Amino acid sequence: MLTLRNETEAQILQVLSDGIPRSRAELAREMGVTRSTVGAPTGRFLDLGLLRFARSAEVPATSAMPRFGRPGERLELAPGFCSFVGVEIAFGCARVGLLDLSGELIAFRNLGMSPNEQTPEAVLSLVEEQVKDLIDGRDDVAGLAVSVPGVVTDGGVVLRAPTLDWRDVPLTSRLRASFPGIAIHHVSNDASLYAAAFSFRFPDLLGRNAIVVWLDTGIGGGLVANGAVVSGNSGLAGEIGHMVRSGNANAGTQRLEDIAGSWALLSRNADLGGKARRLNELLDEHRAGHPAARQALQEWSFVIAEALTNMASLVDPGVMLFSGPMGAVLEYLEDDTFQLYETMLQYGTPPAQWRIEVSDERTLVQAGAVLLRHDLFSFNEGSHTRVGVRGQSEAVSLRTVNAVK
Repeated sequence: MLTLRNETEAQILQVLSDGIPRSRAELAREMGVTRSTVGAPTGRFLDLGLLRFARSAEVPATSAMPRFGRPGERLELAPGFCSFVGVEIAFGCARVGLLDLSGELIAFRNLGMSPNEQTPEAVLSLVEEQVKDLIDGRDDVAGLAVSVPGVVTDGGVVLRAPTLDWRDVPLTSRLRASFPGIAIHHVSNDASLYAAAFSFRFPDLLGRNAIVVWLDTGIGGGLVANGAVVSGNSGLAGEIGHMVRSGNANAGTQRLEDIAGSWALLSRNADLGGKARRLNELLDEHRAGHPAARQALQEWSFVIAEALTNMASLVDPGVMLFSGPMGAVLEYLEDDTFQLYETMLQYGTPPAQWRIEVSDERTLVQAGAVLLRHDLFSFNEGSHTRVGVRGQSEAVSLRTVNAVK
């Protein structure tokens, strides 16, 4: 069992979560405490197998006799201490991964599904089957994180996921019933999960105020204010893809993701006479000078710039971070789109710094592990949550129990 006794223990683990080994003296300096303050906690974590001594820099990596345990040697998290399960539910697929404490994938499965068959029951049954198969025989799974392309309440209810045609799906309660032996269950909007994981992994890159945008079939957003992810009054903040864009009286209104999501972009290109069925093919058509691709991407660039300008007026971010499958499209059109965004800003409003992170099919699964690790390594006074870890037990106070890779 892992039970954190105080904030110092949590801080030690949070510092080491960046994957950089540190000596006790380096930990103490970084935390602003004395070396004796970190001595007892690190000793306890070494005994538990949660920490280990990193290979000494004085010993070549090929040496068969690395020296461990010397006073000046550095400490790091022991990857095998526990494991996490990350799940991404997306349009046309579900992805499931088993990861170690460091966030490295132990196993990964990408499960294609027909969008017409992605009912809540069909998807959740498939996910549960795959998760049970991955964790069969393991008793070290500390947490399960699921990302969904939709609006998720603080209680883990998928209020709406338009691309999946889901409404009012009690996902967290379903997972708790299916996996009662896993202590931490986290269900989140895909962009919010990515925003939280990125802010934990690279806090200095987001600064104090940022907008994180996940570009996919749907368009999700996460908000960072004063260095913390903002969930809003009921967990629904940051839904940039559900912003309404007014048309004329006959056209009515549309959500941003209905006209700028990947499916919508490819459909618009087809309406204009284009042949591309995938985003990379669309970019190839644009490079080849196809008129349909040029018009579709020009329209997309304008709509995205307009939405980001509106978000900037509300949040005044220092950084805008973009990722997701359509990040490659924005990267391709970055100069033109940024120029449009900059031109639309009100006089005196400084443009945010843009950062585009390339994603792949594993990104959100790994982000889920980062978020779970942060939760695991967080100290909350009065909490009685205990996390079971294979082969470990300790009799301690129950005062408390946290790329992106």
